[in-house]
Amino acid sequence: MISRVVICATFIAATASVATAQGLPPVPVLTESPWNGDWVLSPTRNTAEIKEAAADGYRFHLQPDGRIRWEIPSLHEVVEGRVDGQPMSIRRLKPTALTLSVTAEGSRVLVYHVTRNGKPEGEGRMTLVDQGTAWVDISQPAGRPDLAGAVIYVRPEVATH
Repeated sequence: MISRVVICATFIAATASVATAQGLPPVPVLTESPWNGDWVLSPTRNTAEIKEAAADGYRFHLQPDGRIRWEIPSLHEVVEGRVDGQPMSIRRLKPTALTLSVTAEGSRVLVYHVTRNGKPEGEGRMTLVDQGTAWVDISQPAGRPDLAGAVIYVRPEVATH
């Protein structure tokens, strides 16, 4: 019995050969992160208490080489660096003593840690759901899983439907 992998590899190779023979351009490789773009607080999937406490929205730009730009527009917050677990300065209108470190667990999960003056303050896990149209942020004060809470963000076009 031929494995599915061999069948798929054979089909891909045959398709590439036909495309090359016909002078077609190669199929582009998807490098755009599913996190990229704007996200808003879900108007229907969060409690009133969460809506009052959570940031109104985020904007992300993750590049294939691991660089990230993480923004919370309502706080005028910008973080730039790499998704490698190293602390990045959190910039706001006024200087802060906060840093953010982010690591990726595949393309659909981001894990983060916030410190203030080098002391752990908070942490969380952001997971893309609903075919990438929403994400759930489960966050907590550092080392306090008993105080964890969840917030759901969606694409702006999803929020208006």
